[in-house]
Order: sequence, then C-alpha cells, then structure tokens
Amino acid sequence: MLTRAMAVLGAFLLIALLACDASTQSRDADAPLSPAGPAGPATTRPAPAPAAGATARGSAATPAPPAAPSPAPPSASPPDPAPTPAGERAPPPSTTATPAPTPAVGPASPPSTTATPAPRPSSPERRLAITVAPVVPGIPRYDRDEWSHWRDDDGDCQDARQEVLIAESLSSVRYESGRGCRVESGLWRGPYTGLQFTDPGQLDVDHMVPLANAHRSGGWAWDTGQKSAYANDLSYDNHLIAVERSANRRKSASGPEEWKPPRRSYWCQYAIDWIAIKERWELAATEREAAALQSMLAECAEPPTLVVRRAEAAAPAPTGDRTAIPAPDLLFDPSGPDRDCGDFPTWAEAQAFYEAAGGPDRDRHRLDGDGDGVACESLPGAP
Repeated sequence: MLTRAMAVLGAFLLIALLACDASTQSRDADAPLSPAGPAGPATTRPAPAPAAGATARGSAATPAPPAAPSPAPPSASPPDPAPTPAGERAPPPSTTATPAPTPAVGPASPPSTTATPAPRPSSPERRLAITVAPVVPGIPRYDRDEWSHWRDDDGDCQDARQEVLIAESLSSVRYESGRGCRVESGLWRGPYTGLQFTDPGQLDVDHMVPLANAHRSGGWAWDTGQKSAYANDLSYDNHLIAVERSANRRKSASGPEEWKPPRRSYWCQYAIDWIAIKERWELAATEREAAALQSMLAECAEPPTLVVRRAEAAAPAPTGDRTAIPAPDLLFDPSGPDRDCGDFPTWAEAQAFYEAAGGPDRDRHRLDGDGDGVACESLPGAP
C-alpha cells in the first residue's frame, strides 16, 4: 500500500515538474533575450554599413547624382559595422556594387584602345615668286671678261672657287702648300649626278644661274662692278656650287627649260635655288623657263607655290662703251644641217647664227666650245 502511494506521488511530482518547465519556457519566449544566458554571450551577425547612395538599409542601391571627382582619401580601415538590435535578423550582405562617381562633365566614354596622335601644327604655305618678261632684242653681246670672277674679296689668299671647294668638302681638305691658298684634295659629292670625287680638278664651280643667262635676263644693263659681284657671290650658299665638270659642260649656259640635272631627286632644290637667285638679283625669266621650274618644283615633298609676275621687256641701253650690235642676215637656216665655224667668214655671222639656233642656252651646232656664250672665237672680229 505504501509503495503504491509513493508511486502515485512520484507521478504527480513528475507531472508538476513538466508543467512548471513548460510554463517557464513559455515565459522565456515572450520576454526579450538577455545579453547573456546560461550558454554564454549571445552572438548576432552585424549588419553591413549602408551602401553609398542607398536611401534605406536593405533597399536597392541608387546612384548618387553626378559630382566633380575629388581626390581619394588616404587608405584606412573600414568603420565597425552598426550592431543589429536584439531580436532582428541581420540582413544578408549586399551584392550590389556601389557605382563610381561620374564626372560633372557628363557620362564617361568607353576607354579608347587607339592612340590619338597629337595634331600637327599647320605650317604656312611656302611661296616663291619669279618675274617673266620677253627677251630684250638688240642687247649688247655677252662678254665673259666683264664678269670678273674668282676674286679673293676677304684677302685670305683663297679665291671664290677655293672658298666653295673648302665649304662643300665632306671631309677636311688638304692644301697644295702650307699657306692654305689652293685645295689639293678633299671629298665632294656632285649634286647633279650624285657621284663622289676627291680631286678638285674633276670639278667645276658652277654659277647656278650661268653668267650668260644672267646677262640676257637683265644683267646686260649692270656695270662691271655689279657683274663682278654677281660672279663672286658667296652670300647665298648655292649661288656657286661645286659640280662634276662633265655635267657642267653639258649644262653650259642653259636654263631649266633646256637642261635639268640627271639626278632627278635634285630637281626640287635646283629649282628653288634658281628662283631665289633670280629674285635676289632682279633677273627675269622666260615663259618656258617658268613652266620648267614649275614642273621641277612638283618633285618637292611639299611643293611650294610659284607666283609668276609678268612684266614688259626693258629697252636696251648702252653700258659703258658697249653698244648693241645689229644682227647680220643669217647665212644658214638655224634648224637646218649641222654647221661649224669654218662655214662662216666672220665672227658676227657665226654669232648671229649661234644665237638664232638657241645659243647660248642651247648650242645645237657646237659652236661655243668653252660655254661662255661666244661662238667661234677664232674667227675675225671675235671679242
């Protein structure tokens, strides 16, 4: 009996304990969680800091309005995240990237993969000018002796020819003597042909615009002092130029309408120098000469513009004791069969024929052996 009573009591006690435990758990669920409990400190997932530009925690990120870019602040550790209030679920980390600030000037363009070259400064157009005038009839004949050349104007014992050879040698020159007056050897490249030479005897110092051409282009009216100044001019680099002798003989007194350098790559510089010299010395050109110069300038990498000015022919005037010599009647047709000096009884008749046939620019009948513009100098009456 006692045993049965104890068993019933134990059952009551067990039921009471279970009821008490259930009541306790119900109260715990309704009450706020304590910072710490029997199991140790409560751990809660910290919420991430709101994304830059977000209007509310957990909402989609909204880009900030465009603002001028500012320098990035020094690198520092991120601030501690704000704790999540007890009883709230920490939101998951945001996976939306925060957009970079957009410059105030407008939306950014995609990066270019092609390098953009810097703009080249525009260079002013190069312009050259030449005066075209008809050939003056009845001018005094060309006399090379009036164009005294190879002077030593600076008195250093080196005449104009030697000065050019020294200036244009590609190596140090050797002199014939210790005085250093005459060049014995050097290294030159003939611009007309491109060939190289070491012996100055194989070279001529050529007047870019030949003396005879300068004479009929207006130089006939100069006095002897001005003619000599032209013949020895060293103030313009290419007025006098060291060239292959044989090429200079073929050129003679010809203008570019009759003769051009065999080396075509030199045509551009040749035409520029020819035009510059004629302008400096106020010498005229013919129509054919100007047209030839224009075609040579087309060989330039950046062809300059040639301005052609046209003028009336100047009337010839006596220069000193030199007067115009009337041309005699021609004995032969200048375009006919070849003639030599033996076909003419006098120099005046040979000279008239020579000029009518194109001399001194073009010596079709080879009457001017030395290229000085005077034909058949062995005939009676020759200057």
